[in-house]
Amino acid sequence: MSTPPSNYLATLWLKWKSLKLPWRRRWLAGQDLAGNTYWYFKPTLSAPNTRRILQNNPKIPYSDLDISPSWHQWLRHTRPTPPSLQEQRADVQRQVELKRRAQLADERWKAQGSFIEKPRRGNLEVGIGDGEKEGTVGRRGEMGKVRGAGEEGEGEKREREREEWRKERVKGAPGQGWQPEAWTPGRVRR
Repeated sequence: MSTPPSNYLATLWLKWKSLKLPWRRRWLAGQDLAGNTYWYFKPTLSAPNTRRILQNNPKIPYSDLDISPSWHQWLRHTRPTPPSLQEQRADVQRQVELKRRAQLADERWKAQGSFIEKPRRGNLEVGIGDGEKEGTVGRRGEMGKVRGAGEEGEGEKREREREEWRKERVKGAPGQGWQPEAWTPGRVRR
């Protein structure tokens, strides 16, 4: 005999409860890895439609109850058949593998430099030949610093772009010259 007697009796009990006999209002659909059981349920014996319910393991408190996505789909009638134990074990293994891969990806991302952080410059701090009084690589446009030839500040650049946009606008477009008028409320008639 390959299975212990207690396991054999539990399997026999599950098979008996899963039989859909005409006098039963509920019958077993399956169980999950935590010991929760899932049941088909009819409110009355003559009811045409069945409901699906969960009976949690009494050893697990409600706050620690965790329903797997496959059983949740079955309870919501989006999955026609209940998941098997092999499918549930494969899903747990998939989740463990996914967490391991996510951890490896996080480690790879941490090993790479961030684009947000300040770059390491080494000897580039002294800007020789860039038209500045002192080494200000990465700090152009600050107060008291001289810009290189042909460079413009952020404000000048924005103003130049606005001027180009104004020139490109079509003259005589409807509503181009419209300005809102001042509003004065009238007297209230009562």
